[in-house]
Amino acid sequence: MIYPKEEVVYENMNTSFTNFGELLSDLKQNSFTGSVQISFWEYEGNLFIDNGNVVNAVEEIEGERATGKKAVKRLLDKTKEKGGSISVYALKENMVTVLSSVVQSELLFGDLSTEFTSIQGLINKLRKEDQTGYVEVVIGDDSKKGFIYFLSGEIINCLLTNGGQEVSGLNILPRIMDAASSQGATFNVYKAAIEESFAEGEEIRISNQFPQLLEIWGIVIQAVETEVDELLEEGEFLKVLKEVMIDHAEEYPFLDPFAAKFHYYQGEIDYHGNPEKRLSQGVGICLRDTIERLEKENPEKAIHDHAFQGLIEVKEEHMGVITNLGIGDHIPG
Repeated sequence: MIYPKEEVVYENMNTSFTNFGELLSDLKQNSFTGSVQISFWEYEGNLFIDNGNVVNAVEEIEGERATGKKAVKRLLDKTKEKGGSISVYALKENMVTVLSSVVQSELLFGDLSTEFTSIQGLINKLRKEDQTGYVEVVIGDDSKKGFIYFLSGEIINCLLTNGGQEVSGLNILPRIMDAASSQGATFNVYKAAIEESFAEGEEIRISNQFPQLLEIWGIVIQAVETEVDELLEEGEFLKVLKEVMIDHAEEYPFLDPFAAKFHYYQGEIDYHGNPEKRLSQGVGICLRDTIERLEKENPEKAIHDHAFQGLIEVKEEHMGVITNLGIGDHIPG
């Protein structure tokens, strides 16, 4: 499948000289929305990014297509190889929504011919049904193709290819319709898997952010631990934290010390298992309850005030990361 390229940000950067991890970090910091295309001989992959977050991917190898988390991982591995090219294209948010979902599309109607089907009538039908997806228009002898992209019944973009040349934009629609009418065409209509795509995108986002999430929570917990252990004997904070985690193990089983999934020690978190989307919620509650229990057991030490002072300093120093991860509301204070 061919994807629109609305605005070129970078084009044809060699994988041999491009640090792809730093490129993704830069795109995230700038809340980039669009696609990243990775190309090799007989290989093409696309990452779709919404507001800095990877939401889906598709890779095509010799006609075979893969999508989702598996495609993201394989595509990231591919960027470490030599001899490929990387291009970055900015897209509108609604276009990313459609593209990230049509990679998991289903054929709604196939091989409709202009001999029996009016392209205007087909467009009207898709509008009326509030369809999300795209129409592939194979024009004439197959050397020219058009793509019409829909979101909830609204046409949001069009693409026309001819002999390797591509043009896109809503103003291309009349050209596609005229060519289909004058030269004859067949239509394939694909319905986007919106719900599946959103669910997949959320899993990808959590998976990609998880290492950074563990790192920042390690810093947050250590800030409280340092303040508490200066007031009490060393190790008291960790002891109470483990007790609180056991108390919440039924609601957040991944935090149960006996399950050995989550282990905190000296500012670092070691986690075993699949990324847990409720991690911030669970850790935040346990940290809050640990502070409250220590305050209650040691009222003369002003544990609460010292702990929150440590958290204020962490929030100020790491505000960017905390905001990007969306965990500010889960940090006590």
